[in-house]
Amino acid sequence: MKLSSKKIVLSSGSSSLGKELLPMLLAEGALVVVGDSNPEEIPNHPNLQKYKIDASKPDQMERLIESAIETLDKIDVFILNSEQITYAEDENDDWNQLKTLFHSNTLSPIRTVQRLTNLISVGLHIIFVSSDITKYPTPGFGLYGSSKSALDYFWDSYRKQVGREFRFSRVIALEPKQSDPKRLAKSVLCSVVRPKNKRFEHFSQRGNRFLFKFFPFLYFFRTLAYCFRLKQEKKKKISLDETNLFIEN
Repeated sequence: MKLSSKKIVLSSGSSSLGKELLPMLLAEGALVVVGDSNPEEIPNHPNLQKYKIDASKPDQMERLIESAIETLDKIDVFILNSEQITYAEDENDDWNQLKTLFHSNTLSPIRTVQRLTNLISVGLHIIFVSSDITKYPTPGFGLYGSSKSALDYFWDSYRKQVGREFRFSRVIALEPKQSDPKRLAKSVLCSVVRPKNKRFEHFSQRGNRFLFKFFPFLYFFRTLAYCFRLKQEKKKKISLDETNLFIEN
């Protein structure tokens, strides 16, 4: 499996997935440009160019694309790996937090895909890392899931709209707290080498989808399990807040 001289752009290289994926790409001989809010955390490499950006801002993602084209002359693969994860915050009515979440998980990635396909006429391969949590309504992940579901819908629609001029691959991870960055990175690497419309992080995900399709009553038990987990998380948070308040006093 060699990616010698393959020109790749990766967003959020200092994330847990990025830290596993980036060394794999460089070891295979790829030329990589990384856009990250903390580029100083990423080790230097002769085949690596780093840019400091805020992936939640569409204009800065556009700057990353333009800088990558200027540095590499072209882009073979663009890996969308930037997102903001929230859990147990669905009941918070913080407007600024909501805007930041949808800018990071929805608006910025959509704008990035649009900009890429407008600047590059043919041959581009875009890889989007998504979560399996968006497939099913899940207590505790309402805000996160809704922001990613909006991107999923755009992705599926736009992929069919632009035809075969571009390659679109989605790597579907397990839910954020169950996903293994190293295993997920291997799935992304496989998608770089062997493009596929959809690739799962773990084989069990296909089995789960089969079970829910033919045994829909299992949704009920899944929802109960996540409701119970959410209540436990809230109890822990309340207990921790009370402990911190006691220490401060």
